[in-house]
Amino acid sequence: MAGHGAARAAAFDAATRAQQRHLFMGMNAYDRHKKMVHDLVTYYGGQVPQGGQAAPAQSDWDILRDNFRFIRSEEDDAADSWEVRLAKRYYSKLFKEYAIADLSRHQEGRVGLRWRTQKEVVSGRGQFVCGAKDCDERRGLASFEVPFAYQEAGERKQALVKLRLCPTHAYQLNYRKHQEAEAAARRRDKESRRKARRHKKEREERRRKRKARGRSKERRRSGKRRRGSSGSGSSSESSGPPSSSPSSSSSDSSSSSSSSSSSSEDEGGGQRCGRRKRRRSGGGEVAPPAQQEQQQGAGAAPQAAAAAGVPGENDFETFLRGLFE
Repeated sequence: MAGHGAARAAAFDAATRAQQRHLFMGMNAYDRHKKMVHDLVTYYGGQVPQGGQAAPAQSDWDILRDNFRFIRSEEDDAADSWEVRLAKRYYSKLFKEYAIADLSRHQEGRVGLRWRTQKEVVSGRGQFVCGAKDCDERRGLASFEVPFAYQEAGERKQALVKLRLCPTHAYQLNYRKHQEAEAAARRRDKESRRKARRHKKEREERRRKRKARGRSKERRRSGKRRRGSSGSGSSSESSGPPSSSPSSSSSDSSSSSSSSSSSSEDEGGGQRCGRRKRRRSGGGEVAPPAQQEQQQGAGAAPQAAAAAGVPGENDFETFLRGLFE
């Protein structure tokens, strides 16, 4: 039994030592140093030196983060210190043809870029696979050369960087431009709708004005027609045949013939003047008093001649018609 327990303890000790070795080799130099100091004080009764060399205040990651440059220049490599040499050695291991993008804050206009590592270059990340972080899309990739503005070591810098992105992350990369274009399109649509409403209102206003002018013209025409009809009625009443009583006094034939001839001439002239005036005025004016008196005299002369027994012009025409018939 004792031999079996010793073998088991030896096996456990070997496994523990292998595990500790694996853990120890996976640490960086600073972590290994801290572990060794801790084991010395805890398990071997050692003490931390009081006035000796101070422990490093920063790790390798902190030193690399402080001295890293996205694009290094000769001025950045001029200093010959251990921190600068560490950052330069890490920078030389990067592949700076295509970049990897972090688009998690694209709505704020913030994009993070970094160069590819050797492992990413071998797997095709950023060139044959979408260059966005945590994206494995291989179809529909497009190349972009974007001006990358960033702030580094208290300075504002800018560089042109190439990216290979899928359609979804390409939209996220140009999110602000798309938003500005959509806002401009909305403004143009709003302005066009405003212009259309203004043009429609102007057309309706012009249509109302035309209708108002048409109604005013129609009212003026109707007023003229009413005034013309009232004028024609008064002229017809005034130009009717005058009531004249036949003359009982007899006159000689010479005076009657001269009066009938003069009255016929006056009647013909008055009728011609009346026709001219009616033609000019449209037949809606009243004959003047002088013309009315002439018409009355012309109508009374034939009646007086008939009462005196003198044959008139109408009797002669009646006689001729009867003769030819």
